[in-house]
Amino acid sequence: MESKLCTKKVNIEKKCDQIEVMNLQIKELAEQVEACKAERDEVKRHYDDVMNKEGNVIAKLKFQVEILDKKVTARMAEHEQTVAKYNEVKQKGKEDIYNKDLLIQRLDFDTARVEKSIPKIEADLVILEQMASK
Repeated sequence: MESKLCTKKVNIEKKCDQIEVMNLQIKELAEQVEACKAERDEVKRHYDDVMNKEGNVIAKLKFQVEILDKKVTARMAEHEQTVAKYNEVKQKGKEDIYNKDLLIQRLDFDTARVEKSIPKIEADLVILEQMASK
């Protein structure tokens, strides 16, 4: 349908004055240029709007990443401090256990020595009492 109309238009244009046809074609081209400019402006506005929205989203995401990085850094520092405290307490506990173990060993040794010396002292006391009563 469109091709028939274009053909008819061209045939009629051949019969008309060429200057008027050129003026008409220039007018049509000017209208097409204006329509393209309007479409271009609309596309540019839409592009700018989309880029602005995407830029805002990107900025928000970057901000969130920065905040989360700070939180992660703080948590890692806290974790390192906790691990250091744990290791310190663990080492101190080992030392306390070692010291208490030494104390227990010393008490066992002293108890065994005293258990051996008490009967001997009691026997010496009996002998000394007999000598003192004579």
